Amino acid sequence: MWIKIPGKSRVVQILALTLALTVLTAAPSLAKAKGEEVPSPAPAATAAPAAPAPEPEISFNGKVFCSLKRRVDLPFKGVITALLVRSGQRVEPGQVLARYRLAPEALPLIRQRLAPPQISETEIKLVENERSLVPLRAKRQELTQLAQKKLASSQSLEQANRDVRLLEQERAALQTRLRQDRQTYRDDLALLKKQLGHGVSSVQIPAEGHLTAPIGGYMIWVSPELREEAELEPAPGVFQVGVMDPMLVRAQAFEIEALQIKPGETAEVTLESLPGRKFQGEVSRISWASLTPGLEQPAYYDVELKVPNPEMELKDGLKAQIVFRKNR
Repeated sequence: MWIKIPGKSRVVQILALTLALTVLTAAPSLAKAKGEEVPSPAPAATAAPAAPAPEPEISFNGKVFCSLKRRVDLPFKGVITALLVRSGQRVEPGQVLARYRLAPEALPLIRQRLAPPQISETEIKLVENERSLVPLRAKRQELTQLAQKKLASSQSLEQANRDVRLLEQERAALQTRLRQDRQTYRDDLALLKKQLGHGVSSVQIPAEGHLTAPIGGYMIWVSPELREEAELEPAPGVFQVGVMDPMLVRAQAFEIEALQIKPGETAEVTLESLPGRKFQGEVSRISWASLTPGLEQPAYYDVELKVPNPEMELKDGLKAQIVFRKNR
């Protein structure tokens, strides 16, 4: 900006402007020398620290199962005389779960299994075969001697040899069948002893049978039809025994999720039925084949986690939420 002074030349105007700029520049220094406070410029605003990015997660739903389950069948029709366990009870291998009295119509079937008729029939056929072989072998020997003396034809000797070979082949087949039938009988007798007790034999049938636990674990299922004095037909799975520590959580993961999970990884398992409780699961198995092989269908894979259950809080059939937290 020019300072116009009337009646003065342009040189005077320049000198006046230079003097004014000098005064303005020296003012802060003079104030500092006199001890006066000089206002400082406002500091620039600092940016707030950025919030950490959320940890990536993979989550899907699953269901809780016992790590091992075995069922107990009722093999014969009978009347329940004693029910010795209840649901949730701990049982040991071989422990008697229930006793039952055999129904009269079950006895003929058991007797037939204890004395199978096919064994007797095969033994009789073997005796008859041996009885037929004795004269044929004698005849073959006689024809052999006569043929050597040129007193018998070679055709008759060949026929005798053929008859003996056929009977010997039949005898070998009968002996094989007899061994198989006897082994089947021994296996069936062992099964009957397991079902009815060691007092069973080919001449004795106990009046009462019992059902025993095949493994150690917990009673996770007792048929509601099992009551004392109830008459039941043969039925599968009247009891179920399960191993409940550890439990298994099974789920179906979409292909993108399944490819990011490896055996041995850990995940957080929560249940709607147990709010506030968190369980730690470890991946024990991932299927390598899709459950939906169709080209037009999305691919899902079986994922299985093993979850410790020392306090027996988890039960078979509960729904679970599985969360994997993947490190960046």
